[in-house]
Amino acid sequence: MASKRYNNSYPSVTQVLGVLRKIGLEYWFKYNTAQFCNAESKKGLQIGSQIHEAIQSQIEEKEVKIETQYGEEVKTALEAFMMFKKDRPDIQLKKAEIKLTSEKYKFNGTMDCLAEIDGTLIMADWKTGKNRKERTKPDIYDEHLYQVSAYVMAYNEQEGADIKRAFILAIAKNGVSYNYKELSWNEIRACFHEVFLPCLQIFNYQERIK
Repeated sequence: MASKRYNNSYPSVTQVLGVLRKIGLEYWFKYNTAQFCNAESKKGLQIGSQIHEAIQSQIEEKEVKIETQYGEEVKTALEAFMMFKKDRPDIQLKKAEIKLTSEKYKFNGTMDCLAEIDGTLIMADWKTGKNRKERTKPDIYDEHLYQVSAYVMAYNEQEGADIKRAFILAIAKNGVSYNYKELSWNEIRACFHEVFLPCLQIFNYQERIK
């Protein structure tokens, strides 16, 4: 079912990538109770959404206005985000939460942020995660690369733009740290054509045979 924010029935980028196996999640569900996993998943989605809202508020209004029952996690993630901004003053964050539709490939999405580095536009995508015991920064997964590549392609189509760079910022909610990865145009094209579009074909086929 398409989001009510769009005037079409196209799937979202997240729905499309749902056809991929997530080995880490499978092990997590295997070794924990369904009740625990469901509760933690719901909490994680709520915290992630609130952190995105807080970042959007900070970018567009230069202040954070959000009420949350998960104050510690949101505060920690925002501190990690501000650390990133301090470390990378060359990255200018311009506009947050932009709705996208690809009429060519028929999918929807919402990009997190349009940024600029040295006068060149770059797509930005935020992820929230946790520091693990053996690591001091949150993970960036392959699925994140596929997701942002789809946003770049949809934005270029929709706006007649020519963005050829993107980055993913993973911010921790259990420790003030972040992970940063930038994608080149070749990586964006490969992720989109070799992974996202095949996933879209699988998704559309599964929908047709339901």
